[in-house]
Amino acid sequence: MSTIPVIELTGTPFERGVAHGRALGDLIAEFVESVTSVHQMNNGFIRVDKDRLETFCMKNLGFLEKFSPELVEEMRGIAEGAGVTFKEILYLNSFLELEDLRAPGIGGTVLPDGLWGCTTFNVTRDAGEGGRAYIGQTYDMEKYYERFLCLLRIVPEQGPAQLVISFAGILGLVGLNAAGVGAVINKVTATDARPGVVYPFIMRRALSSERIGDALGAAIFSPRAGGINYQFAGSGVAFCAETSAAYYQLLDIDGSIAHTNHFVGRDMRRFETPNWLSHGGSMVRKQVADNFLKRHRGALNPEKLKELTRDHTNYPRCICAHGFPGEDPKTAFHTVFAVIMDPEAGWLELCSGNPCENTYERHVL
Repeated sequence: MSTIPVIELTGTPFERGVAHGRALGDLIAEFVESVTSVHQMNNGFIRVDKDRLETFCMKNLGFLEKFSPELVEEMRGIAEGAGVTFKEILYLNSFLELEDLRAPGIGGTVLPDGLWGCTTFNVTRDAGEGGRAYIGQTYDMEKYYERFLCLLRIVPEQGPAQLVISFAGILGLVGLNAAGVGAVINKVTATDARPGVVYPFIMRRALSSERIGDALGAAIFSPRAGGINYQFAGSGVAFCAETSAAYYQLLDIDGSIAHTNHFVGRDMRRFETPNWLSHGGSMVRKQVADNFLKRHRGALNPEKLKELTRDHTNYPRCICAHGFPGEDPKTAFHTVFAVIMDPEAGWLELCSGNPCENTYERHVL
């Protein structure tokens, strides 16, 4: 029996949304009611209320309707099922893009000193034990978000079935599909942020793809609203794509690669918001993860990768992230989940909260 809510979504996009909204209605209402205080507490540049933030997020709607009218309909269904407004659901789905609401050049000077983020890893067949490929991450946000964690089991009318990890009311964060495509992300904050397509739309479009190239194309050729690093795996190939709103760079992968929350590509460094991380924890996590993957090349398997997700180098700003003692859950950065995926085999193992304290559960397509 899963300790994480698993929601079955079938039918039309609107019907899938209604099922999502009805199943998680109480959580969605709580999420909508409380998330503004999280944005305000973690971004000193935000001095506006929920209505103003919702209005800002609505600037993305025209781009979303052109990019995927089906996913807009799914959001309308979520709102209907949960008894909240469409604007509120779009607001929830713009949560990472709201990280970009800070003045260029201010960066870390307006952020809490405890801010950090996710660690992703992509292991090709050349580096995986027995020629298996894996992809996964620790997903680090304010501890507050863990309460809203869920798993969406999606069977669309057309296209591959999907296992999508998400928060209540949000279309999707990371996952895999029955075509053997897996995807994970890191937040990177780029100076060219603008109205555009928000990341949950890109993730769901990627995971609706029958081919790995189409999944990659959904990320790098879309009119993005902000910066995200996307990692994809499937069909014996792997990609690590750093994106800003308007540019992208594919990083070289030699057997495996890890990524954290700063731009690595020479072409992309110019888009990083100066000092937004406020400390060097992202650089530490990337080096620790890359070194681990190289050291265990050829022996990387799910248990070994779980070991990586529990790493405490640079504690508490580490791969298995923990907030500082006594810190408010709305500001304490924390691993809200960790996941290991074998896209070709069609399974993922999901751990709610810190993997140093909690266990992984396997879910199969």
